[in-house]
This record gives sequence, C-alpha cells and structure tokens, in this order.
Amino acid sequence: MPDNTHNAHTQASTVLVKCHGDSEYTIPPVTMNSPWRWEMLLISLWIQVGAVPGIHCRDGTVNHLSREDILLLKDEQDPKCFTRTEEDFTCFFETADNNTYDLLYSPPEKRREMSVQRGEDGTFLHIYSFPERDVLLFVGMHLEVVEHNTNTSIYSRTVSVEDHLLVDPPFSVSLHHNGRAGQLQVSWQTNVMKYWKDYMRSMVRYFSKGLGEKTKEAKTGDILDSLAPGEEVEVQVKIKCAFNSDAGHWSRWSAPVRAVVPQSADDTSLTCYTTDLQNITCRWNRSRYGEENEYKLFYKMGLSEALGWTEWTKCLADRDLTELCRFRGDESRKIRVKLSSSSAPINRTFYTQDFTLNKSIKTSPPYHLRGALQKDRLCLKWEAPLLSLSAHLQYEVGYQIKESEAWMTVSLKGPETSACLEVPTGSQYSVKLRAKPNGSIYSGYWSDWSDVVTGDTPTDIGILLALVCIPVSMLIIALIFISMFSTYFSKLKHYFWPPVPDLDKVLQSFLTDINEPKWNPPITAKQCPEETTSSVVEIMSEDEVSELGKPSEESTQLLSPESLGIEIFPDYVTLNKDSVILCPNGNKYVYEDIGEKDALGARDELFQTCHCPSTDGSASLGSEFLNSSYLPQAEPADSFDCKFTSVRGPGNLYTNLPCS
Repeated sequence: MPDNTHNAHTQASTVLVKCHGDSEYTIPPVTMNSPWRWEMLLISLWIQVGAVPGIHCRDGTVNHLSREDILLLKDEQDPKCFTRTEEDFTCFFETADNNTYDLLYSPPEKRREMSVQRGEDGTFLHIYSFPERDVLLFVGMHLEVVEHNTNTSIYSRTVSVEDHLLVDPPFSVSLHHNGRAGQLQVSWQTNVMKYWKDYMRSMVRYFSKGLGEKTKEAKTGDILDSLAPGEEVEVQVKIKCAFNSDAGHWSRWSAPVRAVVPQSADDTSLTCYTTDLQNITCRWNRSRYGEENEYKLFYKMGLSEALGWTEWTKCLADRDLTELCRFRGDESRKIRVKLSSSSAPINRTFYTQDFTLNKSIKTSPPYHLRGALQKDRLCLKWEAPLLSLSAHLQYEVGYQIKESEAWMTVSLKGPETSACLEVPTGSQYSVKLRAKPNGSIYSGYWSDWSDVVTGDTPTDIGILLALVCIPVSMLIIALIFISMFSTYFSKLKHYFWPPVPDLDKVLQSFLTDINEPKWNPPITAKQCPEETTSSVVEIMSEDEVSELGKPSEESTQLLSPESLGIEIFPDYVTLNKDSVILCPNGNKYVYEDIGEKDALGARDELFQTCHCPSTDGSASLGSEFLNSSYLPQAEPADSFDCKFTSVRGPGNLYTNLPCS
C-alpha cells in the first residue's frame, strides 16, 4: 500500500543501493524538510554499502521469540515491531485463537502470511520477519494486519525501523568507591554502535535492605549517592537507543552486581591527627565489627585542582601495632585516608573527610603541672605542650574535691599557662589539665589529660572557731531568753490579758452597806471660802499665855464677836499644864444648819470640855474625840467652858491624841 503522506511539492531523492552479492533495491524518496534527514540518509548509505562494520545485507529472519522479548514489548502497540541490527525487522501480535493472518506493508507494497508460534500460557503468537531487502531506514512504513479468510483489517499503524531498535543489555557493570561514605560510582559497557552513543539512554536500579528499591536515569561513571552506609547494595542497568525520547525499546536488565557501601571513619572510631605539623598518626578500633577483621590503612594527597590526587599509598604499620599507623604528611596539602578490611566476609571500607594538618592538631598533654596554695586559692602553673603553638592554645582544668565526687571542669580561654581556683579549706583535691587549639588559625582535638596532681588544703582555724562558738552562743542566748521569758511571762500575761474581777467579792461589802439602815445627814455647805492658811506653832510659857489671854478692853470692844457678828477663834493652839482640851460636839464646817440659836448657845453645844479620867491621874480623850487641833479656831482659848486639870503623866504633852 503506497504511502500518500508526502506532498507533491516535497523534494525527494531516490538512491539505488546494491548490497553485497547480487541483490539490489532502490531506497524510496526521502524528504529533505527535516533538519536531520540528510544526516540520517548518509548513515543509511554507509550501512547499506558496508561503511559501518558489523552490519551486513543478509536476509535475516526470526522464527522464534523468547518470553523475555515478549515481556519487553508488552506495552507496545500491535503489531509490535523491533530490530536488533537495523538490517532485520520483526513484527508480531498475540491472539487467543489459531486463525490465519496476513501482513500488508509498503513500501514496497507486499502481502505476506504470518507464521504462528504457540505461547507458554496457551496463546498464539503471529510473527512475521521482513526480508533484508525490505528493511528500510528513515522511511515511514505502513503496516496492516488482515484476516486471511475474511480479509478483515485487525491492526493498522505506521512505523520507522530506526525508532524500534532493541539492543542487548549492558555488560561488565561494576561499582567503584569515590572516596566518600554512602556513595558508589557505577560504570558499564555496551555493544551499541558509536553513532548511537549520543542518543543512548541508561536506567540504573539499585536495592538494599535499609534503602529499598530505587530507580534513576544515569550515565556510565555517575555517582549513586544517598546509599545506606555499611549495607550491601545490588545494582542493575538497562539502556535504549532512539532519536526521540518516546521512541525505542528498553533493553533487558543487566546481570546484578553487589558491593558494600563505604562507611564513615566514625563507625570504627578512626581519627587522624598530628602533634608536630609534620607526622600524622591514625588510630581506630579494630574490634567494632569483630576481632577477626584485619584492617589496612591507605592514604593519598591532593596535588591541585588540575592535577587531582595522588594514588592510594599503603601505610606500613609496625607488626605490634594493629590499631595505629603513622605516615608523613604535608602542611600545604589535603589528605584523604581510608581503612579497608579484606579478611571479613563483607569487605568494609571506611573513609575520612578531607583534612589538612593545621585543622587536625592534637598536642601532647601539658607537662610540669604544679600547684600552690595562696590564701584561699589554689594557683596552678604548667608549660605549653608545643611551643610553636603556645599562643594559639586553650586549656581546660579538671578538678575533684573528694575521691567519691565527680570530676568538674573549668575552661580557660586565654593562652596563659597559669590559673587560680577556689578550693574549699580542709579538703583533699585532685587536679589535671589538657590543651586544644583555639580555632582561630589552628584547630583540632583535645589532648590527653596530664598527670593528676593531688594535695590537701589546711583547715581555717577562724572558721572552725566560728563553727564551734556560734552553736554555744546560740545555746546561751536561748537559755537566757527562756529564763527571762519565764520571769516576765506572768507579767506580760497580766499586761496583755488582765484578770476579770470577781464581782461577788468586789460588791459584797458595798451591797451590805446599802442594805443597812442609815440616817440622812443634813446637807452641808461651807459658809466661808476654804483657804489654806499657814499655821505657826509656837511654844510659849504660862505667863506669856496669860498675858496674851487678856486682851485690852479697847481691842475687845473693837473686835468683839458681837460687833462683827462672827465667832473669832485664835490662829494658834495653847498648850497648858492643865491639859484643857476643847471637845466639840460637832463639826462647825460640816454642820451649818443649827437653827436660830444664839451664838453663845451654839458655841456651848458645839464645844464641850472632855474629861478623861485615868487611874494614874493623867488626862485621856474619849473615842469619839475629833482631832481638830490644827484647824483654825473661831474663838479664843479662854472661851472654853471647862478646863481639865490633871497631873502630867507619861506621854507627849504637846499632842492632842486621845488618851488610852
């Protein structure tokens, strides 16, 4: 069936090709409107005339398809077609019946009967292999499948041979270390023609227990990263060749290859450092993955970005040192170290990060550490472990007060080789020291601890005395306080909580007096204002008293009571031998309601002469006598009606107290 897709105005070229042998055929016109058609036309000519080695013009047919080929093309449109050498071309499709089908294709326009192959699952494969002379590259070929008896069209499509290339899977797949933990470099080889190299695509599939299965598109020599360090990984590769990304067929997966993913040097405690900026020391733990493992150390140095790295060099360790190796380094170059175990069932490899000597310094411990007590402080002194780096070091002090206590650390930021610590008195101390680059220019690791320095701090007597005196003084103060508190407690108690009086006792006499019958005394009122006058007591003789007792007539008349209307009493008391004592019947200053009696009669009633007879002849006073000796008198002394003359007896002559 002719291809009518080309327009009449499209330029075309007809090429006559003669294959090896007697067969020859004509390549149909090729349109020149595609930018890559000229290149493809020349390639086709080279193939036909044998310019490309390995391609021949021979009549290859396919009589049998493997189950693997069928599965590779299961997603292809029917009829499914493929070529392996670009000189052969095979198309097939699968049915459940065993009918006869014919394949019609053009150019050249031909009709061919398809062969039948019995499938493994009871189906039937209808296969047709094109003769070599009918295999045309870069030419659209129209295919149609019809039933032989009814001539009914089943499938129809247009294909191009170069878009259906099915190549062999890659071989010699290998995995390499690239000097990084968790990474592997994959590479492989193929038998694809050179002109297909630029149009070849590759797919890598890798699997591990911890990571699972992943697939990624890659090229030979690419790096597989993000792998699980220390796990065994399985890798396979497949390829396809096509000018368009949607064309071509993927090959089968290659045979799987396995390798252990490199690990970090930290997994085996591998550390490398320098103590003098010249030699490098590497240590590791060989028992991490079993005592039977035997490790070998390799190193290489970076030359420059253009020259790359040197080859791996084996570190020659001493026979007695199974976990340590030393080699000489260079301060100006990067260094990379790997540790490999070859005797274990799984060959493990450990890589360090790239490092330089000035960033991997581990000095020896500080030495000549000594301490001295200054007052209440422990002052330490030591010497720097590396004099060339003394200005770039920092220190850390570890101290312990008692053996049972944990170590405490103090960081010292400066490069000084002395420091003072506060240490409690009366205790035993232990001190040690280590050094490390401060990171400004040089950096690295802490050195090992220096030798431990121990000592005792003396007990502070003042503090001891204070500790003893304080409890004693507190005890004395407490005793004093308790004694004072017991003494004044009752007083304080009465002060803050006064007792409530017993009303029965307080009011008992008062209520008794109220209940008794009483006479009502007259209302008293003072006749004269009460003035306090001074009283002078003068002792005089009897004669002087008699003279004073006789007033002159003139004065008597002028100052007589009758003329003044008041009673006059002298302002003094006359004491005589006769012991004449005036005994008033009542108190003039108290009782003023006397009635209308004359003054003389009132005086007689108020004052009576008291005679106190006694057995010894002395005068005594009655119990009802009122003492009014020192009150101002209203009458003179001679106004007393009666005189009591008695013989002096024992007692005080100058008192008016009652006689007993």
